[in-house]
This record gives sequence, C-alpha cells and structure tokens, in this order.
Amino acid sequence: MSIVHIGSEKFKFELCKWLGYGSAFDNIETLQREVDSSVPPWTASFGDLDVSRDKIAGIDVMIYRPKDVSPGELLPGLVFFHGGGWITGDIDFYDRTAHNFANCTRKVTISVNYRLAPKYPFPVPLQDCFDVTSHVLKHGKKLGIDVNRVGVAGDSAGGNLAVAVGLKLRDEKESKLPPLKYQVLVYPAVQAHDFRLPSYLELGEIMLFPSSFGMAAYWAFYMGLDPTKIEKYAALMKDNHHVPPHLLTDSKYAKYLDLKNLPEKFRKPRPEVMENIATLKKPDETVSYDTELYDRIKETITNPLFAPLMADDLSGLPSTLLLIVEFDVLRDDGLLFAHRLREAGVKTDVYLSKGFHGEFLHLLPQYWHSKTGERSINAMCEFMKEHE
Repeated sequence: MSIVHIGSEKFKFELCKWLGYGSAFDNIETLQREVDSSVPPWTASFGDLDVSRDKIAGIDVMIYRPKDVSPGELLPGLVFFHGGGWITGDIDFYDRTAHNFANCTRKVTISVNYRLAPKYPFPVPLQDCFDVTSHVLKHGKKLGIDVNRVGVAGDSAGGNLAVAVGLKLRDEKESKLPPLKYQVLVYPAVQAHDFRLPSYLELGEIMLFPSSFGMAAYWAFYMGLDPTKIEKYAALMKDNHHVPPHLLTDSKYAKYLDLKNLPEKFRKPRPEVMENIATLKKPDETVSYDTELYDRIKETITNPLFAPLMADDLSGLPSTLLLIVEFDVLRDDGLLFAHRLREAGVKTDVYLSKGFHGEFLHLLPQYWHSKTGERSINAMCEFMKEHE
C-alpha cells in the first residue's frame, strides 16, 4: 500500500500564521457557533421523522422521533454525543448522522449539544452529557421513551463522553436510575498518557485528520490548559514528554497500555509505512519530561471520567460495540480498551473497519459515501437493534 504524506494539523497551524491569521488555536472559538433555536433542523424537511429542537436539563438537544408510533407506545431511546475533539462540532453538524441512527433503529434519538472547551473544559462537557442522559432515564416516558431500553453512543471525543457517562451512572448507585442497555463507541479517545503507540507512530504524521499533534492539542484543550500555550503543550505531549517515563514502563497505567494486549498484527508499526516517514523528525529521546506540565495534569489524566482506559475497574458497563478504524491514530486506543472491557467481563463486540476517522459521517452526497463507512453504519444499527 502506498502512503502519501498529505499534511497534518501542525502544517495547517503554521500556514495560518504565515497567512497572518495567527495560530489556528487562537481562532478555535470562531469554529464554534451558537445553536439557533429559531431555525428548523435541516433533516426536518426530509419528512420521514419528527425532528425538533428542545432543551433537556438546560442543554440544547435535537430530538428525532419515528412517525409510525401507536398511541401510548414507548420506543427505545438513544442518547448521542458528537465528536470534534471537545472543541468543535455541534448538533447541527451532526444532524444527518443522528437522523440516520434514528431512521435505521426506530429509536427516539437525542443528540446533545454539550458545551465545548476551551471555555468549558473537563468536566463540563461530561456533566452536560450526564445530565441529559440522567434526565432521559428519569423522565423518558414524557419523551415517548422506554427508560429500560436506553443506550448511549458517540464518536471520537463523543465516544470518550459516552464511556464516561456510563462509568458515572454505574458509580452513582444512589440515584437508582435504570441501567444503560448498551454503548456504541466509535473510535473513542480513551487515554492521554501515550502518544507513541504503534497507530500514532504509523499514522500520526501521514493522516490528514487527526494527526498526533492535533490529537494531543485536543486533549490539552479538554484538560483546561492555557489556550495560548496549546502548541507548546501539544508538541510536548505528542512525544510523551508530558509524563514521567516510569508511568509508561513501570506502573499500573503501563499495564493498561501494554502492547501485548493488542492483536499481534498491530503491536508494531508496519515497516512499509515507517519507511515512507523515516525522514520525518523523530522525538529527542534525551529530553526529560516537562515537570511543570505534568504537575498541572497529573490528577486529570488518571481520572477515569477523563481517560476511561485508566479506570481500575471497568466492570458493570453495558454491552459494548467498539467500532475501530484501521487508518486512525486512535486505533490502538480502541483495541486496548476492548481488551480491558473483556477482562472486566463486559460483553464487547469489536467491528474493525478498513476505513478512516470520520468515515461514518453522512456529510456528503450519497454517491460520495465510502463503502467502509456504509458498512460501519450498518454494523452500528444492527447492534443497537439487537440490544433493545
């Protein structure tokens, strides 16, 4: 397979500076937009579902309801959390995606417009997602939802939030809420310790999105680090200069990141790929970790609600589908997480696609949809229909 270096977030950030726009990181909030509740959702015009805007627990949501519902019938529910690195994305951008899930599963689907970093870093996005999910589990009947048949789903950063919601619900037993039926995790981001896993080494400089540098930047924003220094932090993190070396070699967290827990074919970067990127700058292994950065983040990066792979106990989570794409820096995150879920006794299915990050998003006309993306959508829909 021929791999071409097609760019990275780092290149785009430097281009912005060269053009006089400053760092792209300085303009993150220009990519964020307020939801306009006066504008009907795009998919409402399709006519096949009842699509509306609403607020749940004070959070803007978009609700998708099947039309052929008998009087008094309660349908299963799906709460969906969008991706975007915790700094971009919204319910309008994911309108078509959530609409597809509602259509193919016949579930009342609620897409959550959680607040975004850098203004609202961890744990605010998680709390928003948790509050909406808790409300659905408490008051679902008013929404036409059977509270005993509710699942969660999310992609990338949204996958992270879906797991964290499940962990938080599991641990807040006094709430006596019905348990989740399932979780669908689409290439979830689940750890910020090791940015030198095989998938990062192999793909982090040759994939357009996300790159190692970009993924580190997303985590840095979500941690609540100084937005004016994100480039500095991302550069340190992508080369693992943000944590003491022993955390990656001789700690319980190192065990969670053990490459032996990956399928054998993914334990090393593929030689034919590494040959193509051999000329790229390698990290200076003599550089010690940045103690000031580590002191700022050490409590956060081991928090299971921030980085679920670091949870000591993953038992009690609902049946899980992990959709993992082969050509993605987050590939190994997903595979390691699948291993730990199974170790914890969680029923876990893995769908490994030959595709890429974002392949399942239906943002383009039908004739531009990838075959791998279509198969991924079908796998998710079948899993959700089977786990009602």
